[in-house]
Amino acid sequence: MAIQKTEALILKTQPFRSSSLIVTLYSRHFGKMKGIAKGVRKEREMRGAVYELFTHVDVVFYEKTRTDLHLISEASIIESFDVLRSRLDTIAYASYLTELVDSLTEIQDPHEPVFSLLEVAFRYLPAISPERIARLFEIKLLTETGWSPYLQGCLQCHVVPASPWFFSVSQGALLCGSCARSQKDARPITPETLSLLRQYVGRDLEEGIKLRPAPSAQEELRKLMEDFLHYRLIAPLKTRHFLDSVKPVLN
Repeated sequence: MAIQKTEALILKTQPFRSSSLIVTLYSRHFGKMKGIAKGVRKEREMRGAVYELFTHVDVVFYEKTRTDLHLISEASIIESFDVLRSRLDTIAYASYLTELVDSLTEIQDPHEPVFSLLEVAFRYLPAISPERIARLFEIKLLTETGWSPYLQGCLQCHVVPASPWFFSVSQGALLCGSCARSQKDARPITPETLSLLRQYVGRDLEEGIKLRPAPSAQEELRKLMEDFLHYRLIAPLKTRHFLDSVKPVLN
């Protein structure tokens, strides 16, 4: 077994036997990974905080070759992001972002931009509108994982009309009015929302945060992304349902 060390963000944990945890992390150098942290539930006062959700850690692990479940031998906190666990809105949205990463990435498929994207999102969540962070994050994560929507022109005939535009959820692409007639799930998309979507795709998360979109474009984009992700994901996200249930409280 090779000994490895990397930075990682805690995505989720689950109890294992009487005193251990199975930890799912997104690491800088190895992508998503799982490991067993032995004895940490007995020693929670001293070591358990290291494995709190969203925590940024340095982790040392024994890399096993015959299984995806590695043995974590040591972990230390780089940044706890405890502010994310102190408010309902940041708990809800940070949980949504981590579940989205878990759902859209494969075990041990290294992709450092995804790690950086999640770390930056955690930094901004307490200070910026979580809904705006979520839209940006969704679009940037889809782009990084190869599911970026096609926005250059009509996917089928390749024309670039001035308007109207339609968006197909199943194809993840723009369609012109003529081609949209043959696509049942094609929906109109306003010029303002299309412009916002293109800007989000073309800018990094920190640049995108500086934009001040119109509420109507932001809401239209929310509905579009919700349907687009629902179509792409194997199963509905539990945190999406939770966000919908607490939204009246957050507003």
